[in-house]
Order: sequence, then structure tokens, then C-alpha cells
Amino acid sequence: MVLPGALRGQRTPYPVGFQVSEANRVRGALPARALRRLLPSTVGRLGILRLAAAVCTLLAAVLSLAYTVRAVKQLSAKAVDNAALNNDDREFGGGNTLGVDKAALYEARALIPEDARYRVVTGPRTPESLAPHIAGYTRFFLMPRRLDDGASWVLCYGCDPASLEGRLRVLWRNKAGILIGRLPP
Repeated sequence: MVLPGALRGQRTPYPVGFQVSEANRVRGALPARALRRLLPSTVGRLGILRLAAAVCTLLAAVLSLAYTVRAVKQLSAKAVDNAALNNDDREFGGGNTLGVDKAALYEARALIPEDARYRVVTGPRTPESLAPHIAGYTRFFLMPRRLDDGASWVLCYGCDPASLEGRLRVLWRNKAGILIGRLPP
């Protein structure tokens, strides 16, 4: 690529400030010669570009510093909120959002042995927003117990116990229609 003489460090046969005709000049724009008079004498022919690059770099550094401070403040606020949670809220996490009954899952954790398998059965009394998510949530909350559709341990979340062949031995129940039981082998 061939560069013009001014960019190669050579003198040009024409003054740099008068390359643009008066008809094409933007109103109010200063010619390059006038800009060089306003800027320090250390600015050369490419000095204006270097100065513009330096200003842009400085502006980017200031903006990134400002946004970094802002992000750290937001993270700090989230940390304060998380520190204010009690152990139950930390352990339950997303269950609070789903509306899961904490007492029922704590009872299931106490009654179902750690090496056992269980199933989650939902019914017509299960809230529509919870029904598709309760099995997935209990899979993680009741670990190391395993979720299995053919298991003898049953977490009945708003279901009809008669739908389990009438053989379910109920070990715990609450007023919301949630029960924990076991089917005979």
C-alpha cells in the first residue's frame, strides 16, 4: 500500500491546512493549521490522530473504572442479601420461589432412608405452577435418595391416596394434602 507523502514522513508540495476547498468545508470547522496552533508544538502531522486515540483510550479507561465500581457495589448488595438468609432459606433456595412445603420435604428427608428410592405423585390438589417442577426439585433436595417411578416410598403431593391401589401406609400427612407413605413390597 502506498501512503501519501505526509504519512511517509515526507513534505508535501501543498500546505496541509488548505487541502479542502471552501465550498466543501464544514461550517465552523477549523483548518488543520489552526488546530496545530491551538495544540502544543509537540503535536506533529499525525499528532492529532495520536491525541484523539489517547483521548478515546482515557475515556474508555474512565468508563470501565466507573462500571467496575458499579458492578462491585451490586455484588456487595447481593452478598449482604444472601448473608441475611437463615439456614433453611439457603438450603431451600429455589423451593421458596416454587412454593414447596418445607415441612413436608423435611419430614420426607427424616422418614425416607438415605439409600432408599422414592416416587413423587402429584394430583388434582397440586398447584398448577408446582406440578411440573416438584419431582425435579425433590430430586436434589432429598439427595442421596433416588427418584424412581417404581419405588415403594411415596411423596404424595396433593394426590389421591386411593390412586395408589389403596395399599399406601401413610406415615405423615399435613392439612395441605401432602403425605408421605410406603407401599408394601
